[in-house]
Amino acid sequence: MKRIFLLQLPLIFIFLTGYSILHAQKNEWVNQVIVANGGKFEAPPFTDYVTVQSYDPVTKIVNIFSTIYTQSAQDVVINGNVAYVAAQDSIVMYNIDTYQRIAAIADSGLSKLYYYQNKLIVTKNYPVKRFFVEILDASNLALLGFVQGVSGECGGAVMSKDLLYVAVDSGWQGTRGRLAIIDPAANWQLLREVDLGTDAVGIWNLYGYNEKIYSVNKTPFGGVDVGSISMYDVNSGSFQNQIFNVKIGNGFGIKDNLLYLNISDGLGSINLDNLQIADTIIIAAPSSSGNIVIHSAAVDYVNNQFYLNIGNFSNFGIGFIATFNGDSIGSYATGFNSEGIAIDYRTPSGIKDDQVQQNCISMAPNPVSDFLTLNFTGSDIAREVKILDLTGRQVYSMDLNKQVRDLKVNCTDFPSGIYLLSVNTYDKVILRKFIRK
Repeated sequence: MKRIFLLQLPLIFIFLTGYSILHAQKNEWVNQVIVANGGKFEAPPFTDYVTVQSYDPVTKIVNIFSTIYTQSAQDVVINGNVAYVAAQDSIVMYNIDTYQRIAAIADSGLSKLYYYQNKLIVTKNYPVKRFFVEILDASNLALLGFVQGVSGECGGAVMSKDLLYVAVDSGWQGTRGRLAIIDPAANWQLLREVDLGTDAVGIWNLYGYNEKIYSVNKTPFGGVDVGSISMYDVNSGSFQNQIFNVKIGNGFGIKDNLLYLNISDGLGSINLDNLQIADTIIIAAPSSSGNIVIHSAAVDYVNNQFYLNIGNFSNFGIGFIATFNGDSIGSYATGFNSEGIAIDYRTPSGIKDDQVQQNCISMAPNPVSDFLTLNFTGSDIAREVKILDLTGRQVYSMDLNKQVRDLKVNCTDFPSGIYLLSVNTYDKVILRKFIRK
């Protein structure tokens, strides 16, 4: 049976090998997962605050590295080694290699964050009454300007064909959904708003796919179990609303043509090619009692799995890892109301990104605890061997002044983690990855 029912089945813990963590075609891997915990719902005087944590999928270590002294988390966005956290009345910027706070500003009405070309787009809702979209300098959080004329409270944002699209949901009393279309090249001018009608009420998350914008339109609070997905064609300007007779919640992300989202309080998927539900229940609703819900989730497109944060609102929270088939493969500790999550993807920097050539070099064992044995085959002659950690720091180097077929590298002093082996030949760079246990 492929479905998992959270809190009902025992977990199967699997040590993720280098092959499953790493994506060979893109030379891309999951470095860590950043989670913002909103803290428990409570009346003043407050005793619980927002915490920000990392989860390392290799070591399984959770590191709570910051506290933001406010009472809710809205969003997390990552660009490179920098994470931006929206927390009620604050936006905080972190270096997630060192876990140091870089900058922080006071703000209000925070909704969603979106990164674009060293700009941080911030969308707003209640108690803001105007200027529902603002633009910050992503390097220091300095205010660069506002988007004038957006008609109401906003949700998600996405870029397509050099234009910014923002979901305008007009708040909990809204009766229709709109798309604000903004031109960054014209000093962030609002070009127009597209009225998607009453069928798009609850518009929230936005995603780009095949030159179309897709919105997840959440079921209004207290309403009947009806939600919808809207599709806007950026070329023709036409749109389509597809209504589903199920409760729709937050969108979680896209892999290939499938949009993963909250359906009937669990996790399901919609085929974007035909706007039909592909799977109503990949992961069932966490609990029928105890107010346990999915607070947030992220789609790991490298390893084909989900990270889900579930809990109630006062005294329980936990993170789960599940495959795209819905099988539970792990868990990690969280705080309460973990409503912000983002995956920290990394690619090699400063190294030529050639296709990995498995037939030119072999290495064993992987994972390694002491000595890594390299065997060079084929016609290519290795002339330099380097090993780098995930920050790009070189931890080992050897120049080879003659053709070598076998080489042993002492990895005893390397900290546990993922490493990049870079072998320079006379015409290419060959990259391999391995894990130091």
